[in-house]
Amino acid sequence: MSRILTSSAYLKRYFKTLLQLGLLGLLAVLPYTWWWLYQSGDVAVERVVKAQAKGDFALFGSGVSQDFVDYKLRLYAAVKPDITAIGSSRVMQFRAACFRKSFLNMGGVAGNLAVLRSTIDAMLRIHKPEAVILGLDFWWFMPQWEGRPFKEVPPTTGSYTYSWAALQKPWIWLLEGKISPAGLAAPFLPESAGGFRAGRYGIMAQQTDDGFGPDGSWYHSAQISGQQRPPDYQFQDTLKRVRHGVNPFYRARPDQQGPDAEHLDAFAEIWCRLRARGIQTFVFIAPLSERVLAAMREHPEDYPHLFSLRQALLARGIDVLDFTDPRAFASGDCEFIDGFHGGEVTYARILRDMADRWPALLSYVNMERLNAAIRDWKGHAAVRDPRVTALPETDFMQFNCPKRQP
Repeated sequence: MSRILTSSAYLKRYFKTLLQLGLLGLLAVLPYTWWWLYQSGDVAVERVVKAQAKGDFALFGSGVSQDFVDYKLRLYAAVKPDITAIGSSRVMQFRAACFRKSFLNMGGVAGNLAVLRSTIDAMLRIHKPEAVILGLDFWWFMPQWEGRPFKEVPPTTGSYTYSWAALQKPWIWLLEGKISPAGLAAPFLPESAGGFRAGRYGIMAQQTDDGFGPDGSWYHSAQISGQQRPPDYQFQDTLKRVRHGVNPFYRARPDQQGPDAEHLDAFAEIWCRLRARGIQTFVFIAPLSERVLAAMREHPEDYPHLFSLRQALLARGIDVLDFTDPRAFASGDCEFIDGFHGGEVTYARILRDMADRWPALLSYVNMERLNAAIRDWKGHAAVRDPRVTALPETDFMQFNCPKRQP
């Protein structure tokens, strides 16, 4: 009996000691993890906004959070642009180089109409721009995507913090192979030996030059340069979504003849808010790739909320341009990032057509830069910028797209 008690006491001491060692190890690791995140810039919103607002070409590509509203509102407050583009990730390819006046891309801040309204309200409390370019996603106008378009949704804040979830990230990335052991030691290393780079904030920006530039637009460097396989290779993932009618390509209900009336009213109310403040508002429907649009046109009855969206908005007095079909403005799949995200050249074409249609936009747009970008980089997803990466664009989708070599 005494032998059993002795063994039990030994096990208790063993596990107690093990627990104490574990806690000591955790206490040692946490400060290093905090320091690693600080040095990488993954949660350095204040530092990156300060650098970008003063004119430094800095990229911000955080792996900790993909909720961009907090970052974008801070950058908006620092820049106070004359003209801004607002919408989902499908407007993030408008670049400041194509504008004559100060421009900030607020793409990625709106996943539905309720969030669009709350973000615009937050922006207007900070600063009133002269003009707004508003990009629409057709799925915003169906209840299956978001059932309450008039719902009050406060904009998110505090996404980039040293939370417990954030402090776990570097170790999770190490286990997943997203960073190497040398990458975990990056704060000790010089840039030439794999240390963190100046002008890059966040692990995505540090590793592959993916991230937001000073104008708020996004750079897809890893994909277009061939460093990483495209998540939507040959648009297979998007086409699968269309085939199965899933996010965000939900099919309309049998009784649905077009965009939902309540959602149209919700957008009309947002549009009226902007116009009532004296803000010039230019609205467009964002494009789809040729292959994806062709797949949807095989069953047009499933997508009346797309194919009749422009007419429904016009009926409410909202002037809107429909760029759903890239062939209508001389773009194509070689200029797309994935099945429903056009690249920088696609959006240069869109901006040029908008300026041709709406003369009021001409005073903001640099037509010479637009024409040069379209002429020189036809068939590319991006205009080469050595400040971002020295790597050339590849035929990353393997669509037999001709790409310029250095």
